[in-house]
This record gives sequence, C-alpha cells and structure tokens, in this order.
Amino acid sequence: MNKKKKIIGVAAVLAVCLAIAIPVGRGKFNFDDKFKIAGNLKANSSKNDAENNESGDANNIDGNIGSDSSKDSVSDGKNQDSNSPNGNNDSGSNSKNNGTDQDNVGNQNNVGGNSNSGNQNTGGVSGDGSITDFDNTGETIKDNYEVNDADIKIQHINSYSGIFIEDGSDVEVDNVAAIQVKNTSKKALEFAQIQIYNGDKKLVFDVSSLPANSSAIIMEKNKAPLDKSKSITYGGTTGGYTNKLEKDATIKYQKVDNNGIKVTNKSNKNIPCVRIFYKYKSSEGYYIGGITYTAKINNLKAGASQTIYPSHFDSDGGEIMMIKTYTTAQ
Repeated sequence: MNKKKKIIGVAAVLAVCLAIAIPVGRGKFNFDDKFKIAGNLKANSSKNDAENNESGDANNIDGNIGSDSSKDSVSDGKNQDSNSPNGNNDSGSNSKNNGTDQDNVGNQNNVGGNSNSGNQNTGGVSGDGSITDFDNTGETIKDNYEVNDADIKIQHINSYSGIFIEDGSDVEVDNVAAIQVKNTSKKALEFAQIQIYNGDKKLVFDVSSLPANSSAIIMEKNKAPLDKSKSITYGGTTGGYTNKLEKDATIKYQKVDNNGIKVTNKSNKNIPCVRIFYKYKSSEGYYIGGITYTAKINNLKAGASQTIYPSHFDSDGGEIMMIKTYTTAQ
C-alpha cells in the first residue's frame, strides 16, 4: 500500500472510532457531534474494510509495513536522525530521500503550571514516558471536557484499531486508546502531554505543534488499550505554548507531486542543516496523530534547491508546521 493510502486509511478508521463516520464519496468522512464516550463504537477490521471500500479508500494493510529500512527513527522530545537526505542540489533530477526522523516537537522543560499536584520528574521521563506523574483527580471525562491546568479541551475518547502512527512504526494495533484534543488557546501549542486514568491504569498522550483553535486525534503513546468497563478520569496536563510556530524566512518551500517537498535556500550563505516539521491534516480539518514528523537536509548551498520525499508526507494532506535552520549539522 502506498504512503498516501496508508495515512488516509488511518484517518478513516480514526473517524470511525472517535465519531460516527459517514462516507460521503472520495474518501471523505464527517464527524457526528452526538458521539458519546460511553458508546461502544470500536470498529473491527471487517467494518473498517467495508466502510473504507465504500468510500474509495480501502484500508487493506500490506505485509511491507515495518520492513522499510528508511522508516522513521523514534525520538521523544529531541531530534534523532537515521537516514538524512543527501546534500545534492535540485537540478531537475530529484533523488527520493525517505530519511525522515520523527520528533515530538517542543521543549519539555518549558511547561506551564499545573493545578494537580503531580510529582515532577526532573531527571528525565519515567518508564511510561511521563514527564510529570500526575495523581488521578477522579474527575470523570465527558465529551468536550475542559481541563483546568492547560488551554485544551478533550473532545472525545474511544478505542482505535489499525495502523499505529505515534512512533512512526506503522505497526497494526487493536483497541488502543485514542483521544481528540482541541487547543483552545490563542497561541500555538508547542508540546503537551495529557494523562488520563482508565481505572487505575494511566494513559499517556503526547501532542506537538498544534495551532491555536485546532484539533488533533492522538493515540496512547504506549499502545495501551481502553477498557470501557472501567472509569475514565483526568490526571493532568503538562504543556507549553508559543506565539508562533517558526518558519525561517531564508527558506522557501513548496509541496510537489509524488509526496515531495521542494526546499530552497534563499540566502547567500550555505546552511549546514534544515529541518522541515510536518503533520497530516484530514479533509475535515483535524490533524491525525499528536506526532510531528521531521525531515532533514544537510548542507543546503546558497541559492540551491533540493526536493525530498519524506516517508510519512502526503502532497494532499501534508501540512508544513515549521522550518528551522541550524548553524551546525544536526
């Protein structure tokens, strides 16, 4: 299955899980705002296939997932590069560089205050990826639940079966907890970690680079399942905001055919490293995944262009969130 159908398939299945998906032709899905957390809307594989085939986007997962040697490497709050694009200038013949590295963007030390008295981890994250170990508040999460320690709203929560995208692995999962979150701030959400309790079990959700007044559907970072027979209550949120998601003025970019991004150095100096941060946005206007992927270009010469083909980028739904340049190779 090609990359475009993979991400569209994920979007379709998430729509089924977090709301009532309504096929309206050409693979587009709409939300039903009457969805309730208590509703058992977990989609099984046969239902997913039937609905996606009806809409024109079959979610038939081929056996090649996870076998691509250029698959994204995983990082948690910092950059990690495995297969970087080459430094050749774009002179008409573009090489396909799939060297993307996944990055949950944001300085996790730049966080807002939290009303819940969680235990702050100052020496790194815990085994489940928690930045702060929040206690269970006991507050039941309902649809459109507004948290009191960050400018976010938890719009929906349910379970998800399909391709797991939060770590770039694209492995198949079953019954993983997923939430739809809205940034209600007037600023961009640089990074946030949301903790929810399902009974006594803590669920952890990371999201980054989420513009003001926009929503994202996020899968639990440890692939933990959702048990609807147990309570769903709030823990806490660690979050940081920024006035603007950075796009370096020395870089020009444009999406091109075949899921590529053409990057041009407009300055008169060589740039040792350029990072392109991107997400996938559904036709309904919400982002798929809390994850923000990055692609890297090394040694972009003054005035030169290079076209890259990141492994999780789509020409139609891909959205460039940030462009950053660095004075040293990263």
